[in-house]
Amino acid sequence: MENLLIIHQGALGDFVATFPAIIRLKRHFHRIDVLCQSKLGKLACLLNIAEKHFPLESAAFASLYTDAVNPAVQNILTVYHAIVLFSYSEQLELTIRKISGRKVRRIRPRAEVSQPVHITEHILSNLVKYKLLEESDSDISHTNKRDRLYDPGKIWLHPGSGSRRKNWGISNFMEIERILRSEDMKPEFILGPGEHFLKEILEKNHSRVHIISDLTEIVSFFKKAGGFIGNDSGLSHLAAFMGVPTVAIFGPSDPTRWQPVGQSVKIVRPSDLDCSPCFETNKDNCDKMECFDRTTPEKVLRR
Repeated sequence: MENLLIIHQGALGDFVATFPAIIRLKRHFHRIDVLCQSKLGKLACLLNIAEKHFPLESAAFASLYTDAVNPAVQNILTVYHAIVLFSYSEQLELTIRKISGRKVRRIRPRAEVSQPVHITEHILSNLVKYKLLEESDSDISHTNKRDRLYDPGKIWLHPGSGSRRKNWGISNFMEIERILRSEDMKPEFILGPGEHFLKEILEKNHSRVHIISDLTEIVSFFKKAGGFIGNDSGLSHLAAFMGVPTVAIFGPSDPTRWQPVGQSVKIVRPSDLDCSPCFETNKDNCDKMECFDRTTPEKVLRR
């Protein structure tokens, strides 16, 4: 069997959306490695998605975007029999093809906004088109065995995301925390390095807050978790993939395209809105956001 290299330029959510596809690809390739952000590569290896990772942000690999590619990069790329590139850049595809001497299958990281296609379905269908997967591999469902010693009372709350436009109100998350504590649950908050603006608010509320800089720490949290509640974010995708019962709150973004994939996932978004999801088509949110305003803590907890 052959070796495969996957090159991905995206952030956590987009990267995790490729995991079900990579798991299927492992049936057809002897070895799969990834070239991506270092923190994402470490995550992929920890979860046994990939065997080895290369840091896309390093000076050597950054040379792929110049006229003088580092010779060491060329030596690495020629090891692989096949390369899958997740990118919008045709020029990058041509560069990699030229220096590696390999056929490069380039896939747009997501479907066109006008197409109501889930990101993982988009990825799988393209891999089938390139004959790297069979039609029977194109089901986007995914199951993952949970740690049998998980704590059903431990609920992680993540009030952030990659864009503040996708964040349900922080006061709503604090109300969920209050209700869960009243029911003898153990909710705690997770914040990423770019979400310090929420830390002071939560600590004034005497909430327990964890600032995460290393995704491997998140994996240890999720292995023991009883549940996860968050926005449309990369952490929601990761929690769902790991089999944590996940409730994802959607506002201006489209769950048809971005719903996390897992064995126990629930989405919260009003179904009878007059408007369509606008995050990818409009620059700003509406002045009055019914998609969030009509979602209450009680509705989220019921889900």
